[in-house]
Amino acid sequence: MDDRRDLTHDRRDPTHDPGVRIEVRHLAGSPDLELLADGAADVVWLDSGLPDGAPVVAAERAAWSVLAVTDGPFATWFRHEQRQAVLDVAPAALAWFGPSRTSDEPAFAVLDVLLARTPRLPEPVAGCGFALGWVGFLGYELGRESGGPDRTAADHPDADLRFVDRAVVTGPDGTSWALALVADTEPDASAANRVWLEEATALPTRPDVVDVPPGLPAVPAQGRVTRAAYEAAVETCRREIREGNAFQVCLTTAFAVPGLEARVAPGTDPHLVEYLRLRAADPVPFGAYLRLGTLRVASRSPERFLRITADGVVTAEPIKGTRRRVADPVADAAVRADLAASAKDRAENVMIVDLLRNDLLRTAVPGSVHVDRLCAVETYTSVHQLVSTVSAVLPAGASRAATVRAAFPPGSMAGAPKSSATAIADRLEGAPRGVYSGAVGYFSASGAVDLSVVIRTLVTVVDDDGRVLARTLGAGGAVTWSSDPADEADEVETKTRSVLGGVGAVARW
Repeated sequence: MDDRRDLTHDRRDPTHDPGVRIEVRHLAGSPDLELLADGAADVVWLDSGLPDGAPVVAAERAAWSVLAVTDGPFATWFRHEQRQAVLDVAPAALAWFGPSRTSDEPAFAVLDVLLARTPRLPEPVAGCGFALGWVGFLGYELGRESGGPDRTAADHPDADLRFVDRAVVTGPDGTSWALALVADTEPDASAANRVWLEEATALPTRPDVVDVPPGLPAVPAQGRVTRAAYEAAVETCRREIREGNAFQVCLTTAFAVPGLEARVAPGTDPHLVEYLRLRAADPVPFGAYLRLGTLRVASRSPERFLRITADGVVTAEPIKGTRRRVADPVADAAVRADLAASAKDRAENVMIVDLLRNDLLRTAVPGSVHVDRLCAVETYTSVHQLVSTVSAVLPAGASRAATVRAAFPPGSMAGAPKSSATAIADRLEGAPRGVYSGAVGYFSASGAVDLSVVIRTLVTVVDDDGRVLARTLGAGGAVTWSSDPADEADEVETKTRSVLGGVGAVARW
């Protein structure tokens, strides 16, 4: 790791090498993914699900789940930490990525090179864009590379992506397949992956979402600032907007979540058990569980950041405008109608749609950017929300890393104009956001990309012995000139409920 070579000088155009391919095994029934996740050192589970009655368009977003394990023979680790790009390359992957090394280069520049050197592979399962590749997260502070505040994350990397050669994918009807990479030039690594495929086909099956521990008594999750301080910050945002420094500012805060004793069997990942509790209570299209080194991420995000198909069609689906659901059906319908008619919420959404149109146009074919849906109401277990869809087409051979960088951080978590809005928010928040407000997902070897916005997400940092050092839940909302500070604080509380309620906590300012 002392080799401080420039990573961006070793770029090549991706080509399909017939000697490198994905072998596939169909799995009978629904495999026990919890068992598979527990058996791996590090894991990225991109976990789609929806409640009964969810809108059809949401069902299309939630069609596929991916559970990728990071301990295969080709596994390679890229992280960006304290402005350093660190690459740990498995011996079997040296021909593609070169030796392990460290540099001072920007994260997106290094990612561009790594994607260019990743073997191009066709989608192994029809309809599923994931063809192995890079999985993990891009933290909010990487926005400094595209004009955002100059910060780094406090206690974990700004990005952690793993090249994975083993995964299980599950389709919309519950059918699952095991995928593994093989290369003619690496017979030992390929043999090991074929053994793993046979082990995966022998996994026991289980019904989805069972054996979830019961609800826990509520304990307080203490806010980083008081409610009064948050409301005062909303007023400051409004002054900045009045002075013409922004149109909309995404102002966030965080809540410290107590470590809760998990009632699980010895040797079981307690954070995974917590995640299973969350997914049972609140199915969403972009759920995710990441166990990466000393970091645990349990996300219940309903929001897609960017999807890029293998042939270069880009889709963004920003959410702006949220209402808490109520138990009475008549009253709940009234809440939904109020959101649909809200001039303030629609204005928030339209501002971000315009921002995303500009972000996508930076790398898209001119004239290809379109708004496919504007301010549609979608209903989930705990909330109603306004969702829009923006699409574009990339030129042939366009860099996926450049497209993501041009839109990063997600506009719905930034504000408009993005550079001034993020500067205002950073000054008021006074702390890095870390994983929260960034993106989680994959850069597939097929050229496809799918990334969610990291919202409604519990982020836990542990020490080498597994003891919890920090557990936080970020939450916030868009501030416009018409914002009411008390209403904005209420919205923050609403956005914490789906996660905190699942782990036996409640927000306290």
